[in-house]
Amino acid sequence: MEIKTEYLRSLLGSEEAAQKFVNLFRQQLPGQLEALRQALAAGDWETASNTAHGLKSQCRYLSLNEAADALQRLENDPQADYDLSFLHQLTNA
Repeated sequence: MEIKTEYLRSLLGSEEAAQKFVNLFRQQLPGQLEALRQALAAGDWETASNTAHGLKSQCRYLSLNEAADALQRLENDPQADYDLSFLHQLTNA
């Protein structure tokens, strides 16, 4: 997965602002993924759905559309049995 900042840059108005968003995303991602994993493991479907929603939005801004689509499915039905291998790929974006 490759981060692309064109869309985000058009929203924020500059590459500098887009890069700040990317840096913040990368800093916060490990904690968000861990919160998602814990919520799913605990059967806390509301927290899992809310966490997936937030991650989905961030991924859309960064044109990580495959991950965003998977997170959308997870947000809509966190109890379903999904392949979550894409979460590992996000950390390498």
